[in-house]
Amino acid sequence: MRIRMIEPEPPDMNIYSMVQMVRLGLPIIGATLKAAGHDVRIYNSNIAPIDWNDVYAADLVGISTTTSTVTEGYRFADECRQRGIPVIMGGSHVTFMADEALEHTDFVARGEGGERLMVELVAALESGGSFDAIEGLSFMRDGKAVHNEARGQCTVLDELPFPDLSLIHGHQNIKTTPIMTSWGCPFHCNFCSVTAMFGRKYRFRSAENIIAELKERQPRKIFFYDDNIAADKKRLKELLQRMIDEDIVVPWSAQMRTDVVRDTELLDLMRRSGCNRAYLGLESVTQATLDAFDKHQSVDDIVKAIRILHEYGIASHGMFMLGADTDTKESLRETVKFAMKNHIDTIQLAALTPLPGTPLFEELDAAGRIFEKHWYLYDAQHVVFEPANMTAYELQLETLRGYMKFYSKRQWAKYFFTFRFTKLLFQTWGLWIIRTWRKNKANQAFMASLKKLQLAHSQQLMETSDSKR
Repeated sequence: MRIRMIEPEPPDMNIYSMVQMVRLGLPIIGATLKAAGHDVRIYNSNIAPIDWNDVYAADLVGISTTTSTVTEGYRFADECRQRGIPVIMGGSHVTFMADEALEHTDFVARGEGGERLMVELVAALESGGSFDAIEGLSFMRDGKAVHNEARGQCTVLDELPFPDLSLIHGHQNIKTTPIMTSWGCPFHCNFCSVTAMFGRKYRFRSAENIIAELKERQPRKIFFYDDNIAADKKRLKELLQRMIDEDIVVPWSAQMRTDVVRDTELLDLMRRSGCNRAYLGLESVTQATLDAFDKHQSVDDIVKAIRILHEYGIASHGMFMLGADTDTKESLRETVKFAMKNHIDTIQLAALTPLPGTPLFEELDAAGRIFEKHWYLYDAQHVVFEPANMTAYELQLETLRGYMKFYSKRQWAKYFFTFRFTKLLFQTWGLWIIRTWRKNKANQAFMASLKKLQLAHSQQLMETSDSKR
């Protein structure tokens, strides 16, 4: 079959907008389908433009989405189905919102295991067979949604094929090699969809399997896609030692927790193997908020981690989540002051976003605090719920102000005149992204709508107060 798969582009600017990166689900599925003899091509509009003439000539179209990209994914699916092309959609959002997705697509792949599901689906389409035995598949029959039994988790990740990046149109533009070494996360932050999608059981590939992929790729730079690469420190040490022994020492970065600095042997291996940046899920500099997020992390842990990473020559990227019920405008302002005082190299300020499938979504939705369900706004750059200690407009404003303070012209000039060009590059990106976001007319309209909502809320409070008198 002629199969075309698409990864829609995120709807708005973010801190990763300057980096051509792809998620690995479709390249893994593509490798499996290619091995089965099918004609496969993958499009990611963040990498290169989509050739719609090629897509519209397909026998089957697959679309992988997140919550923020699903609106665009639905549009793509509608256009393909209007031309008589069957469509299947997968990803975290449609896994938890399968009934909604079936309004736009013929099939939904729920959960993980899409590479096995797709081979089974294509075989059924070719033979005209039944879909009933395909685990994890949802579809419509006689106007009613059918949700087959969930597919079990992949327990042996070494059995997965290496992602075939060559199937991606414009793959030459990918400068940083994406490598996945594990699935799942043993922690359970209430706002994160990772555990809902992949579970808390931490599964990882063998060092031999990863080294084989690295030798095949011959990367110049690596980003490990793991949600927490150091969840099992013993196995990470083994991998890094193997990288050093095999002379695969290139700049690499990954997401990890602050507890990585407790192991000096691991830190030494990270430095020797080429680690140059740690993406830290810091979330907050307020202990009450960290406890509410179930982070199992203290503010002192954060301070210590940044200091020690710098001692080992590893830059820190602090990822903060703003808008918890324990947050105030003052605590949000303290976040940026903290980041600058402790010399965090780059930051990401995410407005708390209740993603479908997470405990946070269930909690806020049940309380009637989510006022916006246009999914393209669920990109952690737009406030879509009512915070407890401030208005949605105030949270949005504080998030923008925080970015503008950290990525300021003053900071830019400091790095320029002290010849710190790597920091200058990131500072330039930050300035450009914030300016672009603020100049976007849709974002200006969104800010205006939040302000109008705030005024209406204030008016309602005044009327309630008057009536009580």
